[in-house]
Amino acid sequence: MALLDLNKLTADLSSTWAGYLRDWDRMLRAGNYPETTRYNYLLAAGQLARYLAEHSPDPDAADAAKDPTEVTRGHADGFGVRSRDERTRPSG
Repeated sequence: MALLDLNKLTADLSSTWAGYLRDWDRMLRAGNYPETTRYNYLLAAGQLARYLAEHSPDPDAADAAKDPTEVTRGHADGFGVRSRDERTRPSG
């Protein structure tokens, strides 16, 4: 069974994001990247899109959630901080 299922990874993303991720996966496959690497890259990009749609405080995030060409360095930094904080948050 394949690890990478693009339909699952892009299920709730805009058609523009889904198209970019499909194109990126095709490029990664052409570069002979391992499936696990492709999966991790595409998963992170999908998580960024979901963060922009659901959690980003940035007023421009709604545009970036629809179109990856609208993503800024600030969006990516905010996503990175949130991801780090979620991993290091104590449980309980």
